[in-house]
Amino acid sequence: MAFDGNRAEPCTRRIPLAEIDRGDERFRITTPRSSDELHLSLQRLGLLTAPLVLSRDRGYILVSGFRRVDACRRLGWETVPARVLEAPATMYACALKSVGENSLERPLNLIETSRALRLLDRHAPGGPPPPEDAAALGLPTHAGLATRLKTLCRMPAEVQEAVLDETLSFAMACEIGQLEEGPAVAFARLFRRLKPGLNKQREIVTLVSEIACRDGIDSTAVLSEPEMIRVQDAEELDRSQKTQSIRRLLRRRRFPALTAAEDRFHALRRRLKLGANLQLAPPRDFEGTRYTLTLSFERLEEVERLRAQLDALVRHPDFKALLTGKGRGFAGTTDP
Repeated sequence: MAFDGNRAEPCTRRIPLAEIDRGDERFRITTPRSSDELHLSLQRLGLLTAPLVLSRDRGYILVSGFRRVDACRRLGWETVPARVLEAPATMYACALKSVGENSLERPLNLIETSRALRLLDRHAPGGPPPPEDAAALGLPTHAGLATRLKTLCRMPAEVQEAVLDETLSFAMACEIGQLEEGPAVAFARLFRRLKPGLNKQREIVTLVSEIACRDGIDSTAVLSEPEMIRVQDAEELDRSQKTQSIRRLLRRRRFPALTAAEDRFHALRRRLKLGANLQLAPPRDFEGTRYTLTLSFERLEEVERLRAQLDALVRHPDFKALLTGKGRGFAGTTDP
């Protein structure tokens, strides 16, 4: 690991908590935890590992141990044992120690990894940090991946929170992270509420963005439409049903003629009363002209019944209308 020519080891001594600068978090990479009861451990077992600080002209800058120091303050301690780095320790040397004390004792989450990479970039002398330093700290060394990861910690807080609670995947976060803050936050809120899978998230983002572009409005406006809010607030629907309803609403907005044709096709198919053993599927995505007819059976008698049903189906006027009506979106074919 390249320590910028500085391998100074800290000395341990007791320092006043009041002399640790509360407002200087330049070296912090740890994200908040939903249930942080570290103060209870400190109260019972004491401080097992002293925090690492950098001595300055007036007081100290915290390098590692932010949660421990917060817990000590919460307990009302006035002093704390600390490992003190003295000048001429460089900012880059401190950054390396800060990242190392976290990444080498536990796996970093995505936001912490992003912060760690940013921290090294910010303090590396003369350009990007050597890949050997990132490798020694267990950080990604692939340039493309590292570049994408570094964008996470600069995204809006609600997008980062969605990544932390695994509502939003890394790939999807990178995608909505390219949007303005308003739409990015709106998508993050929606996905945290409904928890759809990656493919459904991507579909929703694509549909909303295309509608917004076509209508000359902001994506936030699309997500805030009354019908969208009504579905999200519907107490009778579970998350899966809400997601399905929202996808259906957006498809209607984006492809009104196509969804109308789909509705008319389904109405025709219902009138045919095919039953459970005979399934008729339209051309994929309603493109092309090739339909699929599926028969399912277990016994020979069922095959006989299906053959008779097929004969009746071929003669049914609605079946002919269904096969010939696609070019005009099945318009005029569903009247009784």
